[in-house]
Amino acid sequence: MRYSLIFILSMLSIFLLNAQEAKETVSILPVVMLSEKVTVKFGGFVRADYYIDSRKTVGIVEDLFDFFPSDHLYDDQGNDQNNIMRKYFTTQGTRFNALFSGPDVLKAKSSSYFEFDFTGGNTVNVRLRQAYLKLNWTKSELLIGKTWNPLTSAIMPSVIGFNTGIPFHPFGRGDQLRFIYKSGKFSVIAAAFFQNEHKSFSYINSLTSEVGQLTDNVISNPIPDLHLQFLYKSGTINTGIVSEFKKLLPSVVTKGTAGLFKTDETISSCTFGYFAEYIYKKLTIKGYTLYAQNLCELFQQGGYAVASIDSVTGARKFTPSNSFSSWINITCGEKVIVGLFGGYQKNFGFSDNIINGTGTFLGRWQNVDHIYRISPSVKYSSGRVVLAAEVDYNTVAYGDVDYRDKGKVKKTHEISGIRGLLAATFLF
Repeated sequence: MRYSLIFILSMLSIFLLNAQEAKETVSILPVVMLSEKVTVKFGGFVRADYYIDSRKTVGIVEDLFDFFPSDHLYDDQGNDQNNIMRKYFTTQGTRFNALFSGPDVLKAKSSSYFEFDFTGGNTVNVRLRQAYLKLNWTKSELLIGKTWNPLTSAIMPSVIGFNTGIPFHPFGRGDQLRFIYKSGKFSVIAAAFFQNEHKSFSYINSLTSEVGQLTDNVISNPIPDLHLQFLYKSGTINTGIVSEFKKLLPSVVTKGTAGLFKTDETISSCTFGYFAEYIYKKLTIKGYTLYAQNLCELFQQGGYAVASIDSVTGARKFTPSNSFSSWINITCGEKVIVGLFGGYQKNFGFSDNIINGTGTFLGRWQNVDHIYRISPSVKYSSGRVVLAAEVDYNTVAYGDVDYRDKGKVKKTHEISGIRGLLAATFLF
């Protein structure tokens, strides 16, 4: 790992020397007039990422989105198979977007936006990230379509890696109806959120207890996820309170000794959080604290589990997980920006005792007790070229699930890992 970090720092030095010769450029893709009252502005970026991990990580999309190091996996000789350096180079983070401005509708300014990226992995190369329309009045705004989950977009950390603070910061997008009302320095956001790209776990096959994430399952949810936020923004201060209420239908049929039965048993959960941001000249300090129940679709630890099973009908009672996550992010600079990110996540188990067995846990990382991360970074911008480097130091505590004590994780052992990242971006 020492030689890998030396290589990363050497490459960054070369990038910075070359970038100093770059000159400011004019807009490559100007605003285009489609008709008398409709204009469009295209944008996006091409990005290349090179990263090295000191050991195998838990992540997605060829580990472009990395979360934390994997647990021990011993072979017959007692060697840890996950203790191996891994490296990768990818341009999947490249994006393309378009912003349309249209005529007034119902005395509101109309606009629409869509965005694609190429991080769908091996199965889907082009992915629709966002697609929505907006109506803006003087004091209010209506958004209809796909964009960030309100828990995600309340505030986002300024990090280099595509993980965007996962698993300390909720990450997800989906279709929604979002209404914002503004009065002076205060705003209220209310949203009905429909899971599609990032979905909750449920039973794929109720008869075999196979767990997964399917669109057909979340369509059966009785209500959309409900969000309510209260925000305050004045000068250098941006702060707010966020909340979510969610009700899921894990399955529509159960099987017991008496046969098959239709079920409407649901699981409800609530999430609350607080964020704050302070900006003074070139210095930005921001943070986010979240107490979450069953937020696994947003890449948070936990989910929900079976608390009891009726052997005759197969009917199940569920209980949500409880977790705490918090992060702080400090950045300073303008052309050269240095940053520091720190995050912590803690698993508090479930609201009730849970059952051990196949298909009795629906979520992520049940045997993780806590996770923390420290990430220093540096970013250099010149014209449309952005060069950046970041080092993530991640530690995760794996352990045994105590089913007699609400699924809390005990007898833990910590695993640490380092990721070194270089990223080169061209904005257009």
